[in-house]
Amino acid sequence: MVMCGIAAYYGPNAPLNTYKLLVELQHRGQESAGISILSKNSIKTIVRPGYVLTAISPNEVSRLDSQVAIGHVRYSTTGEPGSGVGTQPITLSSNGRSISLAFNGNIINYRDLSKEFLNSYIPSDAEVLARLVLKLYEELGDVVEAVKNLASLVRGSYSLVVLTPEPRVVIARDPWGFKPLTYSFNGEVLAIASESSALEVLGFDSWSEVGPGTIVSFDGKSLEVVDSGVRGVFSPCVFEYVYFSRPDSVFNSVQVHEARVRMGMYVGGMDNVDVDVVIPVPDSGRSAALGYSIVRKVLFDEGLIRNRYAGRSFITTPDVRDFISDVKYGVIKSVVCGRRVAVVDDSLIRGTTMERIVKILKCRGAKEVHVRVASPPVKYPCFMGIDFPTRRELIASRYDDVDSISKYLGADSLLYNTVEGLRWAVKLPSLCLACYTGVYPFKDINVEVLEKVFSRW
Repeated sequence: MVMCGIAAYYGPNAPLNTYKLLVELQHRGQESAGISILSKNSIKTIVRPGYVLTAISPNEVSRLDSQVAIGHVRYSTTGEPGSGVGTQPITLSSNGRSISLAFNGNIINYRDLSKEFLNSYIPSDAEVLARLVLKLYEELGDVVEAVKNLASLVRGSYSLVVLTPEPRVVIARDPWGFKPLTYSFNGEVLAIASESSALEVLGFDSWSEVGPGTIVSFDGKSLEVVDSGVRGVFSPCVFEYVYFSRPDSVFNSVQVHEARVRMGMYVGGMDNVDVDVVIPVPDSGRSAALGYSIVRKVLFDEGLIRNRYAGRSFITTPDVRDFISDVKYGVIKSVVCGRRVAVVDDSLIRGTTMERIVKILKCRGAKEVHVRVASPPVKYPCFMGIDFPTRRELIASRYDDVDSISKYLGADSLLYNTVEGLRWAVKLPSLCLACYTGVYPFKDINVEVLEKVFSRW
């Protein structure tokens, strides 16, 4: 169960270019990194724990010789941290067929699929997905048809890439369009990444988004685009806009930075508390803080300095999350001392980090600290790939009202965005807002059962 980043490259220096894409997607996963290449008609896979640059060295990658490669950075949402379960790409072989698969998402019915189609219990939805694709590939004789069949079998979210020894690369996005997936093709080279920003950094300024329920394949000669024929309710994950994606990325034709600025503007329009300075929680709160300051006509400044070696605490494994929160931020005292401070963050999930931020701001002399959140209260678990699968870990679910949460944080006041404000900011006809509303895209979802299935608590 993973909220991750996937990449692939078909063309010259494929391993190194895939590696570069993974570095650009590091914000989507910090637990492990992996690359699969095609070498002498067989798939070779390297998967190790840690960040991309430490898990696999650039020198090691530069020695890999292949015209095609796929890669993955992992952020797990269930399972024991460091167990290795679910690390990707997953490479499998059976009866003369081989595949390597990497995916971003969460398969809700992976246990049922494992029992019905694989006749066994497999504790990883990534492995279930890979084994299911291989089984269908064997039965149908065509990997594209195998991936196409996933759309009618899988319940949940997936953006995936599959490598075969033909050689062929296949990418696909689920019919609901939960997660991002982009590609660039110039007639000879195919580059693939979870986010458009990764492609642009490598110079691929012309790119396309994979549509919901769409499969794209390339064998080195021709690019094929196939529709799965399955239609879900368009449900892109709103948390991509709130937090997960880079601000320079585009998802469903919406610039993430601009959506976040509008989130901050909406919150600013609701606020009537006098403040002297607006500071962001870096880095994902910066765009919203800018929007808030524009509407309030209050000075925007950098008051918090992020330790860039600490990583993203939200996607850090639970065993070190508190430690990372303790060492993540420093304060520019001259910006906050003696002032009424509005501190703007993208979201408030568990409250761990914000409690520490409020405390250190007051310790550095802030006269008042007013917490402003660019998204609504998260009250319900996510089963589509974000790491809050139980209500008891959500601060807005544990406390009955905003005043109680504000008191817990030690803040002078707390103001959230609204669901209406979020819709206005993103400007799409529909979104997955289940973590705010409790209304899930799959209508028969059983929250209590899934909390037990996906909880690592």
